[in-house]
Amino acid sequence: MGAPTPPLEPLLEVADILRQGGVGFALGGSGLLHALGLAGTVGDWDLTTDAEPTMIYRIFEGRPQERHGPSGVHADEKLRLCGGAVELIVGMAFRSPAGVCRLPTLVEGTWHGVPLARPEVWAVAYTLLGRDEKARRLFSHLRGRGADADAVARLLREPLPPALAAELGGLIAPRPA
Repeated sequence: MGAPTPPLEPLLEVADILRQGGVGFALGGSGLLHALGLAGTVGDWDLTTDAEPTMIYRIFEGRPQERHGPSGVHADEKLRLCGGAVELIVGMAFRSPAGVCRLPTLVEGTWHGVPLARPEVWAVAYTLLGRDEKARRLFSHLRGRGADADAVARLLREPLPPALAAELGGLIAPRPA
């Protein structure tokens, strides 16, 4: 049986390169679930950034990498680094029946010195990807500890499918009049 997570070294190396380049980023995906105690295993380290793709390509120029452009439901670009141990998602966005949803890199805390993505963002991402179990874990986590109203408001400005928008909006308790 394999390790529950890939080695941390590639993640920390890419994080250092991004910091040195002045790039904001966050750990999401199964790494976020693991950091929150919601998953025991991690397939690879998913990082997101809102930086321009040309800037990212320049920072990682000369390093082994695979580039992937928009494809299928994905309307973003990806850079696979460190033999696939790290996937850097540039301008995370998904096509949905309601339109292209651009999901920002919003940070909440750190894990091993790496900025953590807000779970609200990845609850939406996993829903749009049809990864219902992971989305359910994040929505349950957010219902239990509370969601960030600013993050929810930012995400609700995207063209989300109505059921997802309702679930996301339901995380914020109405304010008494």
